[in-house]
Amino acid sequence: LRKFTKRKKGEPLPSDDVNDTTTLRVELQLDRTSMHPQGGGQPTDLGVIKSNIENDGAYTANIDKVTIDRASGIATHSGSVALSSSSDNNVAANELFPPNSSVKVTVDSANRQVLSECHTAGHVVDAAMARCDKLLPPTKGYHFLDGPYVEYKGSIDIKDREEFLSRLKEAYQQLINEDIHTHIQTLPVDEAEELCNRLAQNFNMKDFTSPSEENPAVRVVTVAGWNCPCGGTHVKSTGVLKERGWGVKGLRCKKGVVRVRYGPSEKE
Repeated sequence: LRKFTKRKKGEPLPSDDVNDTTTLRVELQLDRTSMHPQGGGQPTDLGVIKSNIENDGAYTANIDKVTIDRASGIATHSGSVALSSSSDNNVAANELFPPNSSVKVTVDSANRQVLSECHTAGHVVDAAMARCDKLLPPTKGYHFLDGPYVEYKGSIDIKDREEFLSRLKEAYQQLINEDIHTHIQTLPVDEAEELCNRLAQNFNMKDFTSPSEENPAVRVVTVAGWNCPCGGTHVKSTGVLKERGWGVKGLRCKKGVVRVRYGPSEKE
């Protein structure tokens, strides 16, 4: 633990009181974490952090957002601690999560699973577009559960859209049924450039590296045979997407942008 958000001496704890319980909002800064921070089109992981792990964790913070400072590598975990007694309310802030102490980080595995599926499902859209011979430069991926989509620079003639959408849906399901394994590797920039842009100039590697890095490298994720620079979490193969019935939902073309909506089956 690098830092615990402090309150001024004598300042009351921020709270949403329920009977004798006070909820304290906290920000915990860690030098490493197993939680995935929000970014790259993927939502934050959820989970818990326990303090004083040598003594079974005196306090538990329920984490609802994780962000990271790429330059320093420090991950900030925002969440809340439930304080259930008057003695807890009087404890000094730094006693809850002492700086430079060890903590235990636990990821909400069910939430991570569905978010990883959603991200992988978005990359399958890229692979399905390629299978349909539509190599458009991707411009945005929104891999949130409230309406995920992938956007591309370009257009599809209005008279061809219905037929193309049908082919795209079919190609997407073929890729899922083929149960293609996901591969993740970290490569030097020139190798990542050659691999990810071998079919078309779709990615600018400067967008995935920092100018301050001495020997920059790019994390490349290969989903359904499609290589893409990506820092997100993914499932082990396209076949995993079958259970929730992930698929292409719709297509929209407007002002030089093609948006492909995707998601799980309506039963989800």
